[in-house]
Amino acid sequence: MAYQASKGKNMKMLLCNVSWMKYYCGVTSDDIPRHGGAYVREHGFGHEAINFLPYHGMVYGYVQLRTGTISISRLDSAATDKVDNVLVAWRARSSRGSVIVGWYKNATVYRRLQNPLKGRSFQYRNERINPRWIISARDSDKYVVPPHRRSFTVPVLHKGFGAQTFVSFLDSNRQEVIAFKNKLHAYTLSVEAGKYFPPRPGTKPPLDQVLKLKIERAAIEVAAKHYSDQGYDVISVERDHVGYDLEARSKSDKLLIEVKGTNQPADNATINLSPNEYQKSKSRKRRYRICIVTDALRSPQVNDFLWDAEENIWRDENTGKSLMTEEVVSANVTIE
Repeated sequence: MAYQASKGKNMKMLLCNVSWMKYYCGVTSDDIPRHGGAYVREHGFGHEAINFLPYHGMVYGYVQLRTGTISISRLDSAATDKVDNVLVAWRARSSRGSVIVGWYKNATVYRRLQNPLKGRSFQYRNERINPRWIISARDSDKYVVPPHRRSFTVPVLHKGFGAQTFVSFLDSNRQEVIAFKNKLHAYTLSVEAGKYFPPRPGTKPPLDQVLKLKIERAAIEVAAKHYSDQGYDVISVERDHVGYDLEARSKSDKLLIEVKGTNQPADNATINLSPNEYQKSKSRKRRYRICIVTDALRSPQVNDFLWDAEENIWRDENTGKSLMTEEVVSANVTIE
């Protein structure tokens, strides 16, 4: 059945908060939940860890709830135990803000948490976890946005978007909320057609022709495309010696990007930050990005490191890799 949704305020849509994961198919060394609040910090996992793991042709979603119930009457005033044909968008907190990580189309939303299903489980530290659930959909109606493509932000601090809740119904009459619902619906259709939002790509700067080293030139171009593909307008500030190479701007954000290129593979690649760059990275952590382009001349890979204030470390949310920092003391010496 093709997904059908009414427009504007009458569209049945639900935003559900989850921790950040890459795949939501179980907790592994390559996919550890992050930004999940007190429960995830204490236990190391959330019950949403297999929200996108198929089970007998279906997927079953969990969202943390204060009362164990969802007020589905806000989706359908005639609802009893459940509501069908809901677009459920899963959002997670990241260093870029609250972003959409995936969705269920034609979902069924239950009023109360449902008991675990026999055989549906995941392993964590030698313990078998059987999560409860409250939302279901066909496996063919799910979509997980690749981590490096998660650029659709939710203005959670705006009125009507549920900043203090785990579930947001988007049922406000505010024009901003109605416009957001239409925009989110269009985004799901666009992404599933292979066209990642935003439809208008950002601009990337022309290559600075004074760059003489081929590897640096390649790294700058790859990094600029990486951010422009996410909808940022990118400008080069390499000649200004401000402690970073690129500025990436959107309507709500401004990133300061230091680009480093290397022909080494990603594992154990080492780069050097100048004193100016290192000082800027420490003083502007929220906006600063350390973008390391590895294997730059053969098969470039972008390693996009953001400051994780919870773990006090520079981390690439797409790969889970982190930076080990070694401060080096230098000195000027003179022959007498």
